[in-house]
Amino acid sequence: MFDMAGPSTSPSWSDLPIDILLSILQCLELPQALAFASVCTAWRVAATTAGVPGSCTPCIMSWGNHLEEMQLHRRYSSAVTCNLYHPVDVDKSYGVSFPKVCFLVCCGASHGWLILANDISNLVLCNPVTMAMIPLPPVTDFTDVKAVCGGYHRGTSFYEAKRLAIWFYQKAVLSCSPSKDGAYVVMVIHDDSACISFVKAGQSKWQVASTLSRSDRYLDCAYHKGRFYTVTLNGMVEKWNLDGANGPTREVVVVARPLPVECILARHLVSTPWGDLLQVRAKPAVKYPDGIAFEIYKVDPDGCNVVQENVLGDHALFLGLNHSACLHTKNLPGIRRHCIYFSAPVITHAFDFLLQLRVWGGARTYDLERRRFERVVPFSDTKKLVYGICPSEVWITQNL
Repeated sequence: MFDMAGPSTSPSWSDLPIDILLSILQCLELPQALAFASVCTAWRVAATTAGVPGSCTPCIMSWGNHLEEMQLHRRYSSAVTCNLYHPVDVDKSYGVSFPKVCFLVCCGASHGWLILANDISNLVLCNPVTMAMIPLPPVTDFTDVKAVCGGYHRGTSFYEAKRLAIWFYQKAVLSCSPSKDGAYVVMVIHDDSACISFVKAGQSKWQVASTLSRSDRYLDCAYHKGRFYTVTLNGMVEKWNLDGANGPTREVVVVARPLPVECILARHLVSTPWGDLLQVRAKPAVKYPDGIAFEIYKVDPDGCNVVQENVLGDHALFLGLNHSACLHTKNLPGIRRHCIYFSAPVITHAFDFLLQLRVWGGARTYDLERRRFERVVPFSDTKKLVYGICPSEVWITQNL
């Protein structure tokens, strides 16, 4: 017998009502939500409605709860879940859970990858969307770190295995995404910001590039036009060649000009889409509404020359523990031009001064025209006590 009504039409997943799709999205963490958005147009629309960040949108990842647990109770969870916020809508967050023992502290973010320290203070590259992991050489490669029963000796001091990383690493940066072609380099500022070391893809040993005297320390590093650049507290900018036959070599682009420690809070190097290398300085400024000013300089062979704030045009800066970024706001809905999106990096040289401020920790926007901060992601009183040493936020974009 024939069905005169013709072939039946099978229900399509894309025809699910949007309220059901939104309910499903509320139960997902970020990696699953991103996969959800890639299924079809209807699901992508639902994901956009729910606030799932686009692949090009910088988000702020916070591990403040994990930091509080470590500081207050000296407990280390077997797994860590961080919160991911869009800077425009911080009322909505997505969870990102990391496997057991891989997340002690975060030391940096570059090209969609995190540089994490695990429970024995070794660094690991982690893609928070795909959860791909790449272990880096152990902390015992560094000359002043020795493994002993229960932890490490660093010089004459003893550190528990799970706590060395908090004090030892200050910032780590990738030259490119490991997903791209595998030819990445990791540079790390470490040992009280006195040293920089690096490791190339496939190598099994860290190589020390530089050790500073006690009168200076490294504040930032960035990858620009095929070379790493570093900047110190005293303003020295170095350009590094890591491919020399006789080891790494440096060129001093800007000489150091020592200033009183309290005159500089942070220095960041930023590679721009138009080819310039900028240095952004944060410094105390009594006449400014929040007591802090940002100055933008262009790094030239003749030194650092101050530029007007409008050099950013329709771009915004993302600074902090991450590899600094200068991004066009055209395709970033809600991101404001002419602003600095700032999360606190590791700062120990001016820690006493920071404790007097109410506008430093957490993640914030700084309006270059109004010269003041606006909070993006709040932080608790507990985190405020430690944010100068232990940052709890980092800017990151997804890398699928």
